[in-house]
Order: sequence, then C-alpha cells, then structure tokens
Amino acid sequence: MHRILIAGPAQLRPLLGVLLVAAATSAGAQPAPRNEASAARANGAVDLRAITDRVFAQWNSTHSPGCAVGVAQGGTTRLVRGYGMADLTNGIAIDPSTVLESGSVAKQFLSTAVLLLMQDGKLALDDDARKYIPELPVYSRPITVRHLLTHTSGLREWSNLVDWQGWPRGTRVYTQPYVFDVITRQKALNYPVGDFYSYTNSGFLLLRTLVERVSGQPFAEFTKARIFVPLGMTHTRWRDDYTRTVPRLAQAYSARGGEWVLNMPFDNVIGAGGLLTTVDDWLTWNAALTSKKLGQAWGDSITRRMRLTNGTEIQYALGLIQTTYRGLREISHSGSTAGYSTFLARYPERDDLSIAVLCNAAGAPATAHAHGIVDGLFADLPRAASPDTVAGNPALLARLAGVYRNTRTNVAVVFENAPGGGVRRAGGAAVRTLRDGVLLDGGARLRLDTAADGRVRGYRQPTADGDSIAFVRVADGVWTPSAADLAAFAGQYRNDEIGATFTVAVRDGRLSVSPRADAVDFLTPVYREATSAGVRESFASGGDAVWFTRDPRGRVTALHIGSARVWDMPFARVP
Repeated sequence: MHRILIAGPAQLRPLLGVLLVAAATSAGAQPAPRNEASAARANGAVDLRAITDRVFAQWNSTHSPGCAVGVAQGGTTRLVRGYGMADLTNGIAIDPSTVLESGSVAKQFLSTAVLLLMQDGKLALDDDARKYIPELPVYSRPITVRHLLTHTSGLREWSNLVDWQGWPRGTRVYTQPYVFDVITRQKALNYPVGDFYSYTNSGFLLLRTLVERVSGQPFAEFTKARIFVPLGMTHTRWRDDYTRTVPRLAQAYSARGGEWVLNMPFDNVIGAGGLLTTVDDWLTWNAALTSKKLGQAWGDSITRRMRLTNGTEIQYALGLIQTTYRGLREISHSGSTAGYSTFLARYPERDDLSIAVLCNAAGAPATAHAHGIVDGLFADLPRAASPDTVAGNPALLARLAGVYRNTRTNVAVVFENAPGGGVRRAGGAAVRTLRDGVLLDGGARLRLDTAADGRVRGYRQPTADGDSIAFVRVADGVWTPSAADLAAFAGQYRNDEIGATFTVAVRDGRLSVSPRADAVDFLTPVYREATSAGVRESFASGGDAVWFTRDPRGRVTALHIGSARVWDMPFARVP
C-alpha cells in the first residue's frame, strides 16, 4: 500500500538530464543538455518511481508498517512516497505527510543550535564544557563543546547506565533532569578526552542543557524559532512530551512471534534523538545545508571532520558523518529509536542529490534502502572489489583458535576450529586469507601479532577511521568454571555513580547477576586470565563483558561491566 506525490513530466526534466549526464560521462560521450527531456528519454533514463517501488517492495503491504521516502536533486523535490501502514490498528497508510521519528539523525539539528549560538558570539566550540555545565566532574583533560559534538569526550553512554540500574529504556519514563544527573555523576571516562571516537548520546544530552542555559530559552522553543520556522519545516517538532497527541504521527512497531507489536519511545529525552518530522521537511533541511541558509559559519563547521589527539581525522563531523558510498562523497546520518529506523543523506557530487528514508519498523534497513536508490540511479558507480583471497596457511589458521580480549572494552572474541577445516569466529563463517597476509573474518580485517615461534599473541582490527583495536590472546579455549569457582563470586556489588547494587548468585549451576528482583541476567563463562594485578575471570552477558577481579590474596573484590559504549564500569564488592 502506498501513497504518492511525484513530480510531473516538466518537473522531471532536470533530473532526467542529470542522470543522462552521469551515464554519458562514464561512457566518454558528451553530456546531454539538462533541460531536454526528450533527449534523456531517448537514451533510456531511469525511472525513479520504479526504483523506489523495487527498493521498498517488502513494505508495499496493508499488513505491515513501512517507510516514507523522499528524493530531491538540484534543490527540487523529485519524489516523496509512502509504503506500508502508519497505523495497523486503524488501517492508516503511510503517505508523504506522515510524521515519523528521527532517531539519531536529530543530532545535526542539536549541533545546529550550538553553532547558531556560536555565530551569535555566545560560545566557542573549543570552550571548556564546564563553563556552561559546571556539574561535570573535573577530568584529567577538559571536555570541550567540540568533544561533546563529535563523540570524542569519553563520556559513558547514558542508556547503558540506566540499563544497569535495572531499568532499560522503555521500562521507565526518563526525563532530561534525571539523565543529566546520571551523566554528570560519572567520575571516570572511557578514555582520555579526545583520544578515541566512541559513539555516545550522553554528550548530546548535555548539549541540550547547554543550549538552554546559553540561549535562555527551552530547547524546543529555541530550535523552533531559529531553525524550523525560518526554514519552513512546518511539520517538525520535538517529542519533549510523549503524551502529547501529534497529527499524522506513525506508530512504531517491532516484529514478535510472527506479528507486529507496538514499540513506541515513551520518554521525554530529546536532542540526541526524538525529532518528529516528515521526509519533505528533511529534504528542505538538506537543501538549507547545501545553500548554508542559516549562515556561512554554520554551513562550514557542521560538516568539518573531527581530529583526535594524535591528529587522526575521523569520519564524524558535528552531528553528521562524512564518508563515501561507491566512490561518492556521502554526508549522512542514520538513526533508530524504539521501532523507528531512519537515514538522511546528501551526495554533493551528483547535483546535491538528497535521499530521506523514515521507517516505522524496528530493524528496517533504512540505510540500505537509500543506497538501493543510489544504485538504481547511477549505473556508472564502481562496485566494491571482491576480496582477493588466497589459500591460507593451515597451521597458522589453526593457531588462531582461542579466546581474545578487546583491550578497550574487555569483550571476548572466540575463534574455534571450523567444520571441514580452517577456523571461524564462534558460530560464524570460516576465516579467509587475503593476498597481503591479512585475515578476513566476515568483513573485518585482522592483522595477526605472532611470536618468533609462530604462536599467535593477538591481532589488530582496523576501524573505518584509521584507528585499530588490539585484541590479546587470553586462553586457548573457553573456560569451564567449577561449582566452587562460581560460588566464590556470590555476593553484592555496589556502584555509587549509578546508584545500583548487583546481587550475584548461583542458580541451577549458572551464575546470575541482578540489579533488582525481577531483572536477572545469566552469565556465560568465557576465560580466566592471570594479570599483573591478580586474576580476571570473565563472562559474557549478551554483547557485554562481565568480569571479576581479585586482590593478590585471591579474594574477589569487584565486578566490572564493559561494552562498546561503556568500557569499564566497576562495582565494588560489599563486605
């Protein structure tokens, strides 16, 4: 089921000309005139409507949620269209006027609010954030406003912290004051300020308060007056009160047990996400970014990539990511909140092509859908080369089998012998060998660290930003603790930064961790490692690492949790 608003033949002429230019240039021919639609048709210009129908075919139903899509080029909207249902209960389809939620695509709007205050002369990006947020602890290095905008502050992710309090998002109504307090009570950071990139919503939530303090206005009012109204984004607002009714708002869904169930974001935490909008308003926004309509300094700053302490330039700018897709420069951001999944991108090299995708189904591949439109529009783009794999050294691959620890998060990776030979990440595909000797684990490249005798000591895994993460070998195989081993961990563990006490107990031969009576996680043993400080005994809980440390006398003294967004959260054992 879809609703359509699509440009007429006369309006399509500029787009058809651009598509023809791309095809002709790749073939070495002279480009056709942009405004000669007949010439474009004669040369087989692509059908934009057919492309979107193909890309969104899975959502073209009256029995599922779906997506709204918008495409613009050269400052003109070419197509806005809906697929699937905005409200399954009442049988309301998604159409171009449907309002959906942004997820993290909202970050560029919060960044803009900060940059407008910068243009007003009220702050500087390299100001110490404590100038505006004195509640922040004093760390070894100052966190600047720029660090907050670029995920380089080292701040722990707030949603992990409340999860470990025993109340994940969706189980309580969270507010800005509560979340602000949790963030500013953190005495430690993931890493020294500016040294790494680690995605965290916490910095953006602090920036919401910063905007309110510097501007003297509520955040929603400031952004409405300075961004949405001037740009004509008439359907855009913040979810600062989730109980407020919003006309044409699509409900959000997740798949469960073969059916769709509601999955709405019931909290009032906004800034890092929580923007309600339409694809048409997003296309308006992208056009303003291209023309720098809100100011030259804003337009120049928001897309400037961040540099780490060591000088490495990362892909993240100020609420936007600058990368490439099939050789095209892509300025974009993706998002997901509860059952919403989104993506917004610009491609300046193709006449400022803009693609907006807003879906109301959890896990909907909004980014892949946008890329599918790019693929359909431009047949001349280079395809990614297949990995140049060669026959691997069987002895070396066999030596890779073992348990490895991420030196940042302490999350374990297990490699095991694969059926039929070779080695694989536990449960994954076999590791392959590239011609340059690097190993390929799925899409991840691993450069081994081997000793003189050929023993594998660990490996490094490069990131998209030119960084690399070290993994060290900690065991030859997965640890199997005895009943006595498990019993030694039983007790209570306290962390005052989040105000939570964990109860660790042995239940039916398994170790459990619980922050409250009706929230229990069971741990899977992974490895036991001797360290200079004593012994580390590590378990897995979903994607998190949970490990216990002992003092030199062998007494268990602390429980730690590590994840991609909170590297080490310690809980001291209660005597």
